[in-house]
Amino acid sequence: MAERPILVVGNASSPVALADLTAFACDVADRLRFPTVVATGRDYDPTQYEAVVLADGWSETFASAALGCEATLADVCTLWADDVYEYGCNTTCGHCGEDDPEAAPVRSVDGWTTSVCPGCVDAARREALPGVLVAA
Repeated sequence: MAERPILVVGNASSPVALADLTAFACDVADRLRFPTVVATGRDYDPTQYEAVVLADGWSETFASAALGCEATLADVCTLWADDVYEYGCNTTCGHCGEDDPEAAPVRSVDGWTTSVCPGCVDAARREALPGVLVAA
C-alpha cells in the first residue's frame, strides 16, 4: 500500500502567503520523509492524510482554521510547524534508497515528493517512470 501524504495547512489567502506555505511544505516533506499536499482551500478531508502539519498562520483564514480544528477533533496526528524542525533534513533518496547529500523534495502537482536524489530525478524525467515522480 502506498504511503499517504501529509496535509500542510496554513494561510493560502494571497500569492505571497501561498508561496510561503508551499516552501514550508517542502521542508515538511524533506524532514518528515513523507510526500506533502498543500491545502489551498477547505475541500480536503484531514482523515485521508497520514498527518496534518499546522503551518504558522494556520488560524488566520477560515478554511485553514476549519481544517486544523477538524484534524484535531478527528484525532488525526497533528503537528505544529515548530515540531517539524525537530527533525533533521533527509539525505536518503525516497526512490533508490541511497544516501545522497543532494537529495531533496521535488515539486509535484499539489505539493512535494519525498526527498529524491538528482540521478533518480533525471531518470524519472528521461524515462517517465510511473510512480516515481509526478512533477509539476
